[in-house]
Amino acid sequence: MENYKNPISLFKQTNFSKTIWWKLKVNISGYQNQTENKLVTEIFKNRIFRLLYPNIYQHNQNFSRILVQLYEDGYICWINLDGLIIEKYELGKNMNFKNEYSLIKVKVPLILNWIKDQAEKKNEYLWGGTLGPNFDCSGLIQTAFFKHHIYIPRDSYQIKSFCKHLFYFKESYTALQPGDLLFFGNKKRCEHVGIYKGDGLYYHSSGKEFGRNGIGLDTLKYPNDKISLHYKSKLISAGRIVKNYRWDRTIR
Repeated sequence: MENYKNPISLFKQTNFSKTIWWKLKVNISGYQNQTENKLVTEIFKNRIFRLLYPNIYQHNQNFSRILVQLYEDGYICWINLDGLIIEKYELGKNMNFKNEYSLIKVKVPLILNWIKDQAEKKNEYLWGGTLGPNFDCSGLIQTAFFKHHIYIPRDSYQIKSFCKHLFYFKESYTALQPGDLLFFGNKKRCEHVGIYKGDGLYYHSSGKEFGRNGIGLDTLKYPNDKISLHYKSKLISAGRIVKNYRWDRTIR
């Protein structure tokens, strides 16, 4: 299939349709708005998106950035036109989601091994990081599942809402299974996520202020270091990924 290095002309040819899907042929960055360089997510080559802005009514204006929605998690962000290479993509039939949890459970050891490998590389915390070696907390978790063909939302609070709920912070962590997710924050909002390894240990990518400035292994079991103590004090709940995220069932 032909790759297109001049996407805006292609969008014009397709009347800026929101029903046409495109595949990325390069890794790119996603930004919070049309003008500022505030990274919100990195985006893998081969991910699928559709155009949200501009539309047919703005076709005579000049654009350096476009607003898109990613197919796999429904995430919306701005991407630069400069360096963008795409190809048209035809969505296939709806995926077969029978026995999802059984398939996910089998992949948990692979997911944890992948995260272990990332932790052993030189890395630091990066807000919006998903490509590696630098990740933010939810970017690490989402990418670990994505690498094993399991779709989950992008941000920690979205992942928390999507998971099968397991327990709140006052209950024992002994019911946790490897691969379960831990959520940290306060009563109003989830602000951080990690993944349970077993025996009270969990991986997460944490920042400089309270964490390790990168991927680390911390404990819920008899914590005696300030990082583990800090995050245990912020633990609000845990959840389990039991199915793939389907943000829009009408297109899946």
